[in-house]
Formats: sequence, structure tokens, C-alpha cells
Amino acid sequence: MKKTLLCLLIASTMLAGCHREVKEFKTVHHEGQHCLLVTCDEEFLPGGDSLAVENCYSLEWPAKGVLTPEAEMELLLRTFGDSTTTTFDQAASRWLEQTWLYEDDMSLFHIHPLDSIGDREQYTYAKKESTISRDSNLATMLLTTETFAAYAAHGLYSVEYFVMDLDTKKIVHLNDLVDTAQLGEVIIRAIEDLEVNKDTRECMFDEYRIAGRVAVPQDFFIDSTRSVIYLVFQQYDITPYACGIQTVALPIFWLSKHIPLTPYCKEIFGEGCSID
Repeated sequence: MKKTLLCLLIASTMLAGCHREVKEFKTVHHEGQHCLLVTCDEEFLPGGDSLAVENCYSLEWPAKGVLTPEAEMELLLRTFGDSTTTTFDQAASRWLEQTWLYEDDMSLFHIHPLDSIGDREQYTYAKKESTISRDSNLATMLLTTETFAAYAAHGLYSVEYFVMDLDTKKIVHLNDLVDTAQLGEVIIRAIEDLEVNKDTRECMFDEYRIAGRVAVPQDFFIDSTRSVIYLVFQQYDITPYACGIQTVALPIFWLSKHIPLTPYCKEIFGEGCSID
């Protein structure tokens, strides 16, 4: 009996050593809304002399200390587009107050705060939402942004991905995984050769087929279970607006045949996932 218990103890110890320690990961939720009525003295605005603007966000966000200060600043910059802010509250507040009007001379306009938009048929708005998912010691924040200018033919929609390494507390970039200078041609090959990318192949602009390469996007996410990197192309990047946002799959084993993987990339996906 003692021998059996000893063997079980040794086995459990060995199994525990085969797994990476799962880091604690906490998030916080932020919400904000700001409504404006923009007026001018002349018939200068679409549909009349006033235009309502609504900005709002509902964001799941990494808790304080999950990321390094540098990574937090990068997340703020890419989310709100303001390189001068140092805190979430400051960046979000400035973003909420934007009018989304592009005229140079804003002295023509008068801005009045509103409690809500009410039942106006046409108004300009910007919305941001995010969710965070977990894959081992990687966490991925998906940020969606939707904008609509009053009286425009259609709105615009974008998605951004932030892959966070909970061990290093840094944001993972594509060039941490592969040499992005070589990746433009490999992406075209993946679109042309892999059936999983068939939808993108059928929609892609011919100019990229002829050139044999595309500009490498900054947005991607990782599925370590299936050993795949997914590249994300926004509207108009490589396909017409009607085709929407495109996701191109790069299976790691296939990718390693066409471009060297970094040691960090091999560490994420584990032994046997690549040929090099």
C-alpha cells in the first residue's frame, strides 16, 4: 500500500511539472456615454443647422498590474488614438468629447451637451466595445469600433486584437512570432493554397494576386489549441467593402515550411508544431 501511494505521489509530481503555471488574470469593466448637439449659424450641417453626436463605450479591460506600464500605454493609444494620455479615465474622457466633424474651422460651431439623443432619425455616432478571452497564459482583447456619419451611405466597422502574454505582461506583436518583412508573400500563398482561406481567395482584389504580396496587418489572434495564427484584414484592406473583414489562417506547421519561426513562437505553440 505504501509503495502504491509513493508511486502515485511521484506520478502526480511529474505531471504537475509538465504544465506551465497558469497566471492569475483579472479584468475590469468600463462604460461611458457622451451626447452632444452641434449647431451652427448657417445651413452648413447635413440636413439642417444642427447635428446630434453620440459617443459611447463598453469595455472589458485588463486590471491594473496585468500589463507593464508600457503595454498599458500602447493599449490606450491604440484604443483611443491619444498619445498624450497616461490613464484610462483621461483617454476615455477625451475620446467621448470628440465631435467627429472634420472641418478645420470649428469656430463656426456651437457645442451643447445632451442627456440623450432622443428620437432623432439621423445622428453621428461612434461606439467601442471589447471582450477578453483566455488561451493558456495568453489573453486576447477583441476591440470593435463602429462609426456612422449622419446621412452617409453606410457606417464603418473595425476589429482590433490585442494578444497579451501574462508571463511577460507585454502585448505580443506579429514580429515577435515571425519576420514580418518576409510575411507579405507568404500570406498570398496561404490564401491561394489553403482551402480554409477560400472565402478570402474568392473576394481578394486582383492587384494583390498580380503583386504576389500584401501589406502585413498588425491585427492577429492566436489559437494555440489548433496551432494557428489568424491574421485580420479590415474592410477595404484586401477585399471590397461588401466582403467585410477578412481572417486569414496560418497553421503553424504549414507556416514553418515557408518562413522561420522565432524561438518565442515555438515556445508558445510547443514542440512538434513546426518543422524547424
